[in-house]
Amino acid sequence: MTQGRFRTRQLTRLGLLTAVGLALALLERQLPPPAPVPGVRWGLANAATLAALALDGPAAGFLVWLARFLLAQLFAGTLLGPAFFVGGAGGFLAWAAMAALARTRGFGPAGVSAAGAVAHHVGQLAAAAAVTAAPGVLLLLPLLLLLGPPVGLLPGCLVALLLRRLEAAGAPGAGEGAGASRVRPATGSARNRVIRPADLALAGGVALLAAALALGRAWRASAPAAAAQAVVTVAGEPLLTLDLGRNGLYPIEVAGGHMVVEVAGGAVRVREADCPDKVCVLTGWISAPGDMIVCVPYRVVVRVAGENGGGPDAILR
Repeated sequence: MTQGRFRTRQLTRLGLLTAVGLALALLERQLPPPAPVPGVRWGLANAATLAALALDGPAAGFLVWLARFLLAQLFAGTLLGPAFFVGGAGGFLAWAAMAALARTRGFGPAGVSAAGAVAHHVGQLAAAAAVTAAPGVLLLLPLLLLLGPPVGLLPGCLVALLLRRLEAAGAPGAGEGAGASRVRPATGSARNRVIRPADLALAGGVALLAAALALGRAWRASAPAAAAQAVVTVAGEPLLTLDLGRNGLYPIEVAGGHMVVEVAGGAVRVREADCPDKVCVLTGWISAPGDMIVCVPYRVVVRVAGENGGGPDAILR
């Protein structure tokens, strides 16, 4: 009887967390991104996955993520589309990283969430490179690594505060699952800190790695060229080469949709697009060699190149 009550309580909690995660995922689609970089979001929906993982273990976290992800994709109309595979790759790697790190000592929810954000960025970037057939997208890796910990710390801190309140209130069923992780804070100990030293060390290590990759890329590059062109590719195939010195609007028809690329004042942006999440539009203006706009649903990449599109700023094929 006790086991039955526990099982019902646990399933109810997972259902609530799935609903919360879905609501946060849909809310995130309406918010501007924290940075004008393709693929970067606030990560609020990840708080539900992390809470389930902390309270009931890795399997529960996976179920909450999977249910929330499938429902969000269904409501957005991107189920089994390019964005589905990119988001799925990032989400699965994020869950795997958090499940692994949650079993180690020293890391709190903030650090576990930061690791999940970094893994999410790596997974979705690799999948985006495959889906768009544009390996040049991987040049965004240093920037996405750098942005991962700050984005991940926010939902991690929220979960840490939630778990602290549950501990203080003696909430029934919290952490009763057989696979409950160690990330739940212990009242009255150093582990009760919202952000622990190990969390900060993880964020610092990722930042150093991102800086090293960025410096390595800069060292390998020749003298910087003036941003003279923007190259538009669809599924890895060049479609347009735009002169950034000539203002204009350039409609693009792609399979299943339409977008308009605008050039003005030496910069380029996607002015409008009818893709579901409009990440390409929210990225805004880009003008420096190597900057890019990625539209995963339409497999379109807009990348600023140096003069003549050559050298290290050319799109990698």
